[in-house]
Amino acid sequence: MRIKMAELFAGVGGFREAVEHSSLKNHFEVTWSNQWEPSESAKHGDLQNANRVYIAKFGKHGHYTDDIHLITDSEKKLPKDIADIQMLVGGFPCQDYSVAKPKNAAKGIRGPKGVLWWSIERILRDVRPNYVLLENVDRLINSPSANRGRDFAVILKGLDSLGYIVEWRIVNAADYGFAQKRRRIFILAYQKDSPAAKKIGASKLNVDEAIDSKGLMAQGLPCRPDSEKSCFDLSEYESDNELGAKYKAPAGKSPFFTAGFVINGKAWTKVVKAILPKKTTSLGQILLSADKDTVPANSASFRVSPDVLPKWAYAKGRKNEPRRKAAAIAAFIKSELGSAGLAKTDIAKTAKQLPIDLKMDRAFDFTFNDKTVRVSLAREEVNYRIAVALNLKGATFDRPNAITRAQIEQAQASKETWSKVEASAVAIATDRAFSLLGLKGKEFLGQVATKIRPQVVKAVDDLTKKDKAIEFSVYGKTLKIDRDTLAANSFAYGYKEGGLPFPDRVDGPGRTIITSEGGASVSRFKHVICEACAGGKGQHKTGADCVKAGKLRRLYPEELERMNGFSAEHSKICRELKISDGKRAFFMGNALVVGVVRQVLDTLVRP
Repeated sequence: MRIKMAELFAGVGGFREAVEHSSLKNHFEVTWSNQWEPSESAKHGDLQNANRVYIAKFGKHGHYTDDIHLITDSEKKLPKDIADIQMLVGGFPCQDYSVAKPKNAAKGIRGPKGVLWWSIERILRDVRPNYVLLENVDRLINSPSANRGRDFAVILKGLDSLGYIVEWRIVNAADYGFAQKRRRIFILAYQKDSPAAKKIGASKLNVDEAIDSKGLMAQGLPCRPDSEKSCFDLSEYESDNELGAKYKAPAGKSPFFTAGFVINGKAWTKVVKAILPKKTTSLGQILLSADKDTVPANSASFRVSPDVLPKWAYAKGRKNEPRRKAAAIAAFIKSELGSAGLAKTDIAKTAKQLPIDLKMDRAFDFTFNDKTVRVSLAREEVNYRIAVALNLKGATFDRPNAITRAQIEQAQASKETWSKVEASAVAIATDRAFSLLGLKGKEFLGQVATKIRPQVVKAVDDLTKKDKAIEFSVYGKTLKIDRDTLAANSFAYGYKEGGLPFPDRVDGPGRTIITSEGGASVSRFKHVICEACAGGKGQHKTGADCVKAGKLRRLYPEELERMNGFSAEHSKICRELKISDGKRAFFMGNALVVGVVRQVLDTLVRP
């Protein structure tokens, strides 16, 4: 007898792919599913892109295309065909926890998407299926930023109060041999009297054994302990509201680690590491071959043309540079010209162009140990250093410093004061050069600082010279402005970012697919490969060799689908439905690695 399964937040059916295209089909049957995309709310549910694909793959029977809130509304009864499910699965939307957002912008479980947890909880409360398998971004255990781990505690307490034993694991799919470095948290819950729980004697398991070896997650995804266990008592709080109000994570950190086990109100957790499989899959192994596969008809559009190579190299490369808040300049423009009749787009365009026309930045090439990098300084950064050297009240790095020409000349007139300004600028430039060069070890700092000093002194001198005023017009309104004035009304901040391989290596797993993977625009996070390397005739020694070979391209949609383990049938249906390349990439950015789900599900039915 097969386990009847409901798939929530189905997308294009990642969980169902795990079942339908493997021997698991003999053990599981998806009888109810739901998908609704808020961003496509103007369309009837059946006409939304993900639903079109899902229905074409698996049929319309049992598939609901309404907003889940309408289905699980507490004032309504649940659909009859969900009442007899034995398992609920779903990758509930993760926008509120996504690493694509700054941590301080994450709203957590109470955010507009995070509240979907309560739709899951409603179904579990009414139906009480034997099994639950949920997937989300690994950041869930740290949500919200102001109270680390609270939201995860709410979820664990909810499952525990419904009689479930819970296991969780943060999994990097590449650690289990799959072709993508995709870190996600999987939460597996099961009733104490379920067949799988009885099979492993879950209620009597030693906690360490449950997490490390004998639990269902440990059997499906083998691991070894990497820390001592700790315990968090969920039963201390009588309700989710009380838990949310009183729970405080120690030292601003979540008490929950990469693996855990919940039973009888207590959450046990520890760090574990994956036991690597003997067989692994590289990005190169799943790429389309011109000899064996049919490449897309528009394959030429995926090639990276030579004229945009510098933009790709910059996007992928290390960054340590000044960036300014265009909003401050836009506000200044509006205050000077008045906002009446001025379009936001014109103001934004002018705010971006003015610093260029007024030469607000000075960039120079710096060479150290036969490697050359481009180092930049901004006039606003020098303004702040002048304010500090002059002990001006209100000097700040995160707002404009209104330094006048008289104050610049005052600072320059004092050798001691100006030396402080130059020394501060040298420190900034040294840090940037050190970072851009990829140097490690304090012994190089002094050497870099000494060598870079003359170029920095010249840059500071250039940035503080009195410059000619320029005129600019926006919708017929004209303003005359010089560099001193703009610098007094804007500010710059240091921006750092590590480098990514360019192009991506194909002899190991690929990086995580994100929803904006599609399209030809330059992006730091999109995959770019060298076809010469992908052809299986060896890997170039360096990315520079790949660039010289001139055969760089973005990944095809089917390759992204293969990275997540989706079937050839899925790719075929997307082509037949004429789903755009960008939308197919969006699907895969939201999807899961099918093979990981398959390994977890297998433990439920394994003899």
